[in-house]
Amino acid sequence: MTLSNIMVSLDASSSTSARVRLACSLARRFDAKLTGVAAQDPLPISIYGKGSYLDNHIIERAAAHAREELGKQQAVFQEMTGGYSKAQLRLYDREPLGCVISECARCDLLVARGLDDGNSGDIVQALSPAEIILRAGRPVLITPSQLDDLPLRCAVIAWKDTREARRAVTDAMPLLKSANRVLLLTVASTETATNAEAIEAYLKSHDIPCERAELPETTHVPETVTGFARDEAADLVVAGAYGHSKMRELVFGSLTYELLTSLRTSCLYSH
Repeated sequence: MTLSNIMVSLDASSSTSARVRLACSLARRFDAKLTGVAAQDPLPISIYGKGSYLDNHIIERAAAHAREELGKQQAVFQEMTGGYSKAQLRLYDREPLGCVISECARCDLLVARGLDDGNSGDIVQALSPAEIILRAGRPVLITPSQLDDLPLRCAVIAWKDTREARRAVTDAMPLLKSANRVLLLTVASTETATNAEAIEAYLKSHDIPCERAELPETTHVPETVTGFARDEAADLVVAGAYGHSKMRELVFGSLTYELLTSLRTSCLYSH
């Protein structure tokens, strides 16, 4: 897999500038096309309700506000991409999540916001990382607030032999090949160790040398993995996103949730 098309989602949060700059730096590194997607729903159903009566004054004000917000995001995109010739921005006056998910058909990788942004901007229009990861059908790179580069000095693969983790390793190949150091992290068990040997051989067959890191078995796997990533100063964590049929706010397995909420490192997820 190569990265020929990278997409980045924009919103009204304070992290958008850094996120676009990071996505553009990746696009330049891989000589990839960069597509920004900005969407603003003038009349979100979550506020006005379906079928509500709205007079023309409200509609006009809402449309003007949406145009203003999209204009701000367009200015940010143009500034942060710095004249990169392969960058383009797509603007929509519709519900943001649906627009981003639909546009994912165009990309190899989506760069999206995390949960740690203190200034979330318009909470109604904000994109949920959980929803994006589950619905994108593409690998999603979640970046922390204000992080504007991905140096790839050290990448950690949080390995467990699941469909999602296997998919994540394959999706992350271009980034792993660019990393100076790749650590294959497992939490000790006989089954996990055997499966780790298989994925290690797979990585080596693609000319990606990796170091094995095996931690003692524990009942606190999420905290152990995030602590390891911090100790190794990882620039990137690669993990499967394990979906469950629970309420949306509990939609992820504990490791994925821990990575989303507490780790201040870029994480590539596949579902």
